Amino acid sequence: MAITRYLLPALAVATTVAAQCSIPSASTTTIVNPADASAFASCSTFSGNVALATGVASNENTVVLDGVERITGTFSYQDDSSVQTLRAMQLTSTGDLQLGNLTGLSTLALGALRTVGNLNFTGLPGVNELAFGSVGVERADSVLITNTGLSTLTGINRLQEVGGFDISNNQFLANIELDLSVISGALDIGANDVAGEGLSVSFPNLETAEQMTFRNASSVLLPSLANVSQNLGFYGNVFESIACPNLTFAGGIVIVDNSELTNITMPLLTTINGTNGTYQIANNTLLSAIDGFENLDNVKGNLDFSGNFSTVMLPKLENVGGAMNVQTSSEFDCSQIEDLGDNQIVKGEITCAGSQSTPGGAGSTPTSSGSSPTRTNAAVNLGINVPAVMGGTSVVAALLHLLL
Repeated sequence: MAITRYLLPALAVATTVAAQCSIPSASTTTIVNPADASAFASCSTFSGNVALATGVASNENTVVLDGVERITGTFSYQDDSSVQTLRAMQLTSTGDLQLGNLTGLSTLALGALRTVGNLNFTGLPGVNELAFGSVGVERADSVLITNTGLSTLTGINRLQEVGGFDISNNQFLANIELDLSVISGALDIGANDVAGEGLSVSFPNLETAEQMTFRNASSVLLPSLANVSQNLGFYGNVFESIACPNLTFAGGIVIVDNSELTNITMPLLTTINGTNGTYQIANNTLLSAIDGFENLDNVKGNLDFSGNFSTVMLPKLENVGGAMNVQTSSEFDCSQIEDLGDNQIVKGEITCAGSQSTPGGAGSTPTSSGSSPTRTNAAVNLGINVPAVMGGTSVVAALLHLLL
């Protein structure tokens, strides 16, 4: 990549700047000192990529780029511990915005910024707020914010649509509430507010996402979510309830290691039909009943339940394309689980066991804890891809309501 540097004689500033407001798209202009920064800021529009070099800050540990309004390429500043303030108050749009390992930075002032490509903020432990003005960023291709000192996401909270969205390892971030309606890539939220009670997450308008992963959260609100094309996953959270009242389709559902979880409600979910199409609920210690899936009728892949539950209710289940595993530490009647195989609702292998000292996931072999289950059908092979005889009507799934 070609590198162009501003080398500005004091008596020829205007001429040099005029020549340097546009560079080849594959090139990068590197700003190496405060004089370069002042010259660059005289360009209302800069066409090309720009990088700030280590040590570019003034004696006041400040980089000022007031004046520039638009950067067509990438704006990057990496690996400088000396800078404390970065200011570009007229900048309204840029391509990718990449700020990384600026460990001394405490003030990030981009008060006019509205549009960015990929917004990547990593290793900014001193930045506790995004000074993006009263409106903030309204358009971004993707957002990655990790290892920062942010306590709020005000400044990007008006985003409506985004590709990837990754907010992780921000130890003081206790709350996220965004207006997003579409996430066309993956959402990953985890390991925030590690010193507090866990992150509170709310996406009141979010309807569609490709993939969603939540970790270490104290609450997750998704009242409008209707479609997740790949996995919807909850791992190691500390909330009591998961509610997706409008979710109808998911590529996969994974709910694992949520220590306080007592209730799951997805009343409109009908189909789990992604590439793997897995439906897994595992090791949620306080979850005594797997219900709240009143309309689920089709699981493309495996159905895998393990934990401490005594009740499973899937009243409309008509098809499980893979195997089914049900293992619990509670006493459990497996007879109606077996009926799903007899009716060829479950196409793969069925494993069912209660009173297990260590309930296992799919592929594990049940072992008795000494308290015998009411009935166990361990690893019964029902034959894969054996067509069900429907007689012109669909098989009505047996009600799985199994009590202690």
